[in-house]
Amino acid sequence: MSTWLDPQTKAMLEASPPEKLAPPDTAGFTLVLLAVCAGDTSRLVRAVAQIVSGSAGRALRMLARPLPLPLNKGLSHADALLGQFELVACDCVSVFLADEVAAGARPRYLAALYARLRASPEFEPLGVRIDSIPSDRRGEDYLDKFLGGERCALPVELRVMRKKARIMKHWAEKIGGRLQIVTSAG
Repeated sequence: MSTWLDPQTKAMLEASPPEKLAPPDTAGFTLVLLAVCAGDTSRLVRAVAQIVSGSAGRALRMLARPLPLPLNKGLSHADALLGQFELVACDCVSVFLADEVAAGARPRYLAALYARLRASPEFEPLGVRIDSIPSDRRGEDYLDKFLGGERCALPVELRVMRKKARIMKHWAEKIGGRLQIVTSAG
């Protein structure tokens, strides 16, 4: 399990949809990519390759398919959370459903469900301002995970999903950085 999935991060991921469709005691989960909100393809390919235990080539072929895109099924709750975290870090909207729901539901029902989940406030953009990140390995890992490794002049304001903003703030504080969630950002 990733060190990024500490109890607070797990709680932030679990607190959002679809809580009733994917209780932790379910036998298996399907992770579904609903939307790609940013253009860092290399980070997304790396995340998808990890989720599907495959190569970058396989990940690219999968990402060429239309959304919503079931990425992997039969995942444990921990693996589904980790996959969702990796996708959130890449500015992607994803959900995980019980395998039975993902495989057995009618396409019309799934389309309506995905649309409803996609409209969740968790996926709305909001502003963040990164004031400081340590200039050490933890800071480099943070920047790689959430910004693709780009060292940028701080402070910097960005727009990210609400869910990503909360996770970024948590991890910035944990490593000794400072990030503020702001009401307006460019």
